[in-house]
Amino acid sequence: MEKATEALRQESLALRCQTLSEVIPTLPVRQLHIFLPQLLSNIFGYDGTPGWKLSSLHGKFHPTDFKAIRGFLKPNGGCLFKALQCLECDSSSHFLFPFSAIPPNSAALLCDRALPMPYRLFVTVDIQNKELSMTAFHYYFMYFTYFLINPPAGVVWPTDLADVLYTQLVDDYLNYLLPPGNPIPNTGGSSSKFVPNTHTLSQAFAEIIYEMWLNQRGSEVNQVTLTIDQVRIIRMLVKHSHRFLFTSQLVKDRVTEEVASYIATSFQTNATEFLSYHFATWPLISSFRGLMETWLSFIQPWRYATVVPGNLTDRNVADWTPFIRDNLAAYCNLLDRSLRRMAHSVICSGKNVTLLSRVLKVFNNKALQRTISCLEVGHVIQGIVPVFTECSAAQDLLDKLSAEISHAERQITRGGGGGGPVNNGQPPNGSSGPLSGAFSWLSEGLFNNPEEFGGQQKTLDNLKSSVSQLQAVFQISPSCHVTSISPTEQSGPNFVMDSLNRRRLTPQGRSKMVAGTLRLDYTDITTECNPALRPICSYENPHLVRALYQLSLRLSTVVSKHLRVLYATRGPLQTVMKPLIVQVKEDISEDGALLLNLRPVASYRFIFYSCLVIFLSYLCSVNPLLVVAYFGLCIGAVAFASSIVTPN
Repeated sequence: MEKATEALRQESLALRCQTLSEVIPTLPVRQLHIFLPQLLSNIFGYDGTPGWKLSSLHGKFHPTDFKAIRGFLKPNGGCLFKALQCLECDSSSHFLFPFSAIPPNSAALLCDRALPMPYRLFVTVDIQNKELSMTAFHYYFMYFTYFLINPPAGVVWPTDLADVLYTQLVDDYLNYLLPPGNPIPNTGGSSSKFVPNTHTLSQAFAEIIYEMWLNQRGSEVNQVTLTIDQVRIIRMLVKHSHRFLFTSQLVKDRVTEEVASYIATSFQTNATEFLSYHFATWPLISSFRGLMETWLSFIQPWRYATVVPGNLTDRNVADWTPFIRDNLAAYCNLLDRSLRRMAHSVICSGKNVTLLSRVLKVFNNKALQRTISCLEVGHVIQGIVPVFTECSAAQDLLDKLSAEISHAERQITRGGGGGGPVNNGQPPNGSSGPLSGAFSWLSEGLFNNPEEFGGQQKTLDNLKSSVSQLQAVFQISPSCHVTSISPTEQSGPNFVMDSLNRRRLTPQGRSKMVAGTLRLDYTDITTECNPALRPICSYENPHLVRALYQLSLRLSTVVSKHLRVLYATRGPLQTVMKPLIVQVKEDISEDGALLLNLRPVASYRFIFYSCLVIFLSYLCSVNPLLVVAYFGLCIGAVAFASSIVTPN
């Protein structure tokens, strides 16, 4: 036992695996039972150590550690799985897992003494202590799947997940425990007294992975948010599940049929609810594309039925009609939500147009359209949006696309197309001259999306292609008033007064602001929520945003009186400081508390220019603090002079 514990402290991961592979087989079952929780905490990094770097270890850059850990954790003959089989055969070996680590909705059901699947197959559920008692295999799989959803602090997933150790382990477990086209292996998991004979290791793995990954849905109190990296790995599960379910029909094996029957129910139900929840709660950022790709993989099982990606045709549509009928909400409701989301986004963006084209290409299938239309008409199902028979969302999106095309054609006709975004022939922000143009080009190239510089003609072609696809899919045409008048040229007031005598932007005013033909003064803009809590944007550092918000709360309580005086002061100092002070209103009819807003410091633009000032100061042998102090004195002098000339 001491040798095993000492092996966990070795710096070399390869040497750690080698030592553990020699020591673990010599441990008695009782010592192995005590050592397993310590081992898993060390592997996944929940004991305060960096762990075994499953999320960052790359096979090309760390081949020795990568091969050693993968061999230690592999399901067919790995040292860990041999130890798990020994513990599985011992009737006294069971392990505790807290409610706080399982999906929130399942934890709530367990607290209410309801036992959803798969928790009915566990040894015991201790509601008083809020713990689950489970076998060794369940315990390891719980740790393994929980690592993806809630990794320890400091874990960063790389951009390329294909060759990362954790991704490779997921692929190893899926291909071995749920092998497409082959019978499920005899893993020996049915020897435990706590597990029914038909409950093999493969079914245990399927139960845990669908519960922990696809059941990640929150409530109004507990919101669940995922990252794009987590969604990419979940998409691997979706594609593999389709492949396993189709090929299991060709395998004449009782255990495989039982596991496939469970997966067919659990996978489809959880996947539809998982996608529906995150479609409704995902912020308006570019990472939504990963969730959309997962959705498109789920609703196209025929692509994974053969080695070569197939398609839905009139010949095989009858084979897939049961799947479409059972998951009609995934086709209709999520298509309706995606179209409405597109209509509220910047549709002329290159990425958004490409994503829309990808979705419409899937549904521009006559066999799929006829099947969904017949199911919408022939089956009155509660909660199903008739997206094809009542295509209001598609009509709204088509009108917006047509308006964007009309506006883009007018800009190109006036001589603005070909070199990027058009601004009526003027340099951005009203600047002029070659020097300001060069700095503007530099800042735009550094902080904006490079796809925006492909030219308006390319964007116009993509918009026209999307319009054609929308018309082909839903058999609709643009409204007459949209194609003839650009949204930036529609007549009507820019503002209307609401019941509280506040100015509200009209659709015409909103479209003019987007086009840049209408500008508002800073005093015209009011916020009814806390501006410091708006969603994190792509040009901001998420870690800095969260840290600066906590710092803002503490500083605001200390200097609250000074903030109130500064907020009411007129002059240059107020002009400089007012963007850094936000007013948080509990009620729109009352004056809210003032909060020091340090969020602009978290933008990559500010970070870049700060680094640039430090670098230039270093080249000129000037202390950067002196530069900051100089500008601070200048602002203070101007504010002091202004307070003398213009008293409050």
